[in-house]
Amino acid sequence: MCASALAQSPLEQAVKLAREKRFAEAAKLLEGIQEPAPLPQRIAFHRLRAAIDSGLGENVAAANEMRAALELSPADSNLLLATAVAESQAGFLDDAVNHARQVHNAPTAESVLGDIEERRGDYSKAVEAYQSAVALDPAKEEYRSKLAFVWIEHQNFRPAIDLLEQSSPLFPHSAKIRTLLGIANYAEGEIQEAENALADAITVDSTLQAAYECLAEIVLQSSAAPSERIVQSLCKWNDLVCSALDLRVARENGDTKLARQAIARLKIAPPNNALGRCELARGLEWAGQLEEARGEMETCVKLDPLPQNHYRLALLYSKLGLKDLAREQLQLRSEILQKMSEQTALGLSALQALGHHPN
Repeated sequence: MCASALAQSPLEQAVKLAREKRFAEAAKLLEGIQEPAPLPQRIAFHRLRAAIDSGLGENVAAANEMRAALELSPADSNLLLATAVAESQAGFLDDAVNHARQVHNAPTAESVLGDIEERRGDYSKAVEAYQSAVALDPAKEEYRSKLAFVWIEHQNFRPAIDLLEQSSPLFPHSAKIRTLLGIANYAEGEIQEAENALADAITVDSTLQAAYECLAEIVLQSSAAPSERIVQSLCKWNDLVCSALDLRVARENGDTKLARQAIARLKIAPPNNALGRCELARGLEWAGQLEEARGEMETCVKLDPLPQNHYRLALLYSKLGLKDLAREQLQLRSEILQKMSEQTALGLSALQALGHHPN
């Protein structure tokens, strides 16, 4: 009977609602409820309110609730880290660093510290923290992924590749490790290795959309038909990508019927779909329909102004005898490449498919 009454209490109901991510309802239940007297319950009360505030996007309120909980047990390492995370989300980065640093020789603390340092824009300190997390717990995939991610994000590809190649056999079921490896390989200019790593990622986890997106982005930069393994994987995933691959297979085999079918499918793609427009332009150009290809390629560049798309448009303008327009596109490409290489541009673009920190 006592347990039944407890289950019906507003606090218990609020906990249940928060776990179900029904934060507004949970917050409503807590209105007017006094803070419990016993210390453990008081800490749990503030943590619950912090979780609800965070779920509602009230990050400052969540940080303040965690600070209130921490005041009740200032040496508690779990509270220190939870407070640091809440403060980081609220933008109180110096306070977050100070709290995270109070937890010593703990890989979780180093990982949290790395996250915070990244938010502060201190790349070198973020790397140091993630490296410490890996050293303290080398069997944790998350820490390796974070370290590789930040290296790739800051265009330091070789150490990322070395770490990920070392990590792949340790985590045979990790598609994320292999996806990151593929991105790093490509950004370093190792195209075949990139394709193999991403195909392996899909084999390991056929549901990881990022692996498909990255692989498609890489193979479609080439005019050559990819391996049958890659064609099969990507055709099962996306019809539009499959049509683009069919263009390459048709060109390689001299199959005009398949080329016409692929072009027809690409023509019905949504007008604001960059892949559809870029690949339709390529197919029309290969079919000798240069004026129609020009219009599609101009739209492609507007939708996806990567350096290689400017270059392709420049080549098309040259074929049409539009020398001034071709030079203009090459200049735009050059300006982009002064900031980063084509592989880096594509690698960083593909990296966005994983989101920040692939945990």
